[in-house]
Amino acid sequence: MTPKDIMKEAIAQGACSKSGKASDWSTLAWMLFTPQGREFCEEKLFPSLRMWREIKDSIVGKHPINIDAGEIRVNNPKNIAVIGDTVANLTYSGTDTVYKLIVMHGGKARVRATNYAVLLVVKIGDDCEIEYNNDETARILT
Repeated sequence: MTPKDIMKEAIAQGACSKSGKASDWSTLAWMLFTPQGREFCEEKLFPSLRMWREIKDSIVGKHPINIDAGEIRVNNPKNIAVIGDTVANLTYSGTDTVYKLIVMHGGKARVRATNYAVLLVVKIGDDCEIEYNNDETARILT
């Protein structure tokens, strides 16, 4: 499956035709974290877990997208997607950016938010789990 194949499917499901200009994995990964990309994926449950698994080797390790990655630990990821059989232990601290977390298709996240961090969380699908540990200074937007 190529980036062009993914965009054809997205456009068929109602994505903006201008998004069809995305021609590489980097652009597609970037689009996932944009407001329009998050909204589209949330509404359409797109891409499917099957599609993610098909493209896994093309994107994992090169982009902040974790597919069937088992248990991982990451500190202050600006953007991160947790997909499928992945359990992410995430720590967010500080005000450098608005952090973005996307959990989809059965992904699980354990979030520790401290020191006034601001985190935007998008949960795509009912089978995702997210646990929060907030020191009461951080803001978690869902």
